[in-house]
Amino acid sequence: MQRDQHYQFSIVPMRSSSNAIQGVVIMLRDITRLRELDRLKSEFVMTASHELRTPLNTVSMNVDLLIESAAAKLTDGERELLAACHEDVQRLRALVNDLLDLSKIEAGKMDLAFEQVDPGFLVDQALAVTKPQMDAKNIGLTVEVPEDLPPVKVDANKIVWVLVNLLANAVRHTPENGHIRIKGEGIGSQVHLAVADDGEGVPYEVQSRIFDKFVQVKQDGSAGSSGLGLAICREVVRDHRGTIWLDSVPGQGSTFTFTIPTVG
Repeated sequence: MQRDQHYQFSIVPMRSSSNAIQGVVIMLRDITRLRELDRLKSEFVMTASHELRTPLNTVSMNVDLLIESAAAKLTDGERELLAACHEDVQRLRALVNDLLDLSKIEAGKMDLAFEQVDPGFLVDQALAVTKPQMDAKNIGLTVEVPEDLPPVKVDANKIVWVLVNLLANAVRHTPENGHIRIKGEGIGSQVHLAVADDGEGVPYEVQSRIFDKFVQVKQDGSAGSSGLGLAICREVVRDHRGTIWLDSVPGQGSTFTFTIPTVG
């Protein structure tokens, strides 16, 4: 049976002594085995995540029940342990859900329901989720999304998820009394949406890998995230025929920008 072959290529120009290009050398590297290993790894992650979801849901329900019904009978130390257990279970559930979402996207099994939406609506929906987090840290907010931006054709829930993730990251890495800015701009047949903060920025050595799986930018004293959110954002934006990128100077904040196509 014939198998698909996968190759990674690179192109090197051949120059003369006068620096004129006289030809090119194309080098092909067979990465079929690596792609197969990546497929097997994704299938294992999806299977393991499915198996973990049920017991984690059971543990979460039991912990919530204990918090509601037995907390009054426990000592302060026991209540602290129960609260820590609840927090860890929620973090594990979020990790499992992120792994399942990423596995579905990579396997092409994530269904997208495209519809015509105003970009301002997407921003409003994301802010409804994240504004309380900003208020808790007294973070200022500037929204520059013109009302006359052209409508976009997207899965609204998925793009709102991308915005929520970018805003949550901005809140996490912005200090008390900091500032976050959301900007929308129509360029050609696309709308650019950007989330900027004035936090600590992303180290240069991490920036090229920031959208890879399990890459984290941790703060002092912070537990950090799963390192999957930006990887999922990239895949969701790609499925919308868009791109996403980072502009950051360490110590001066970060700006995440992504594009989505307009209707037409």
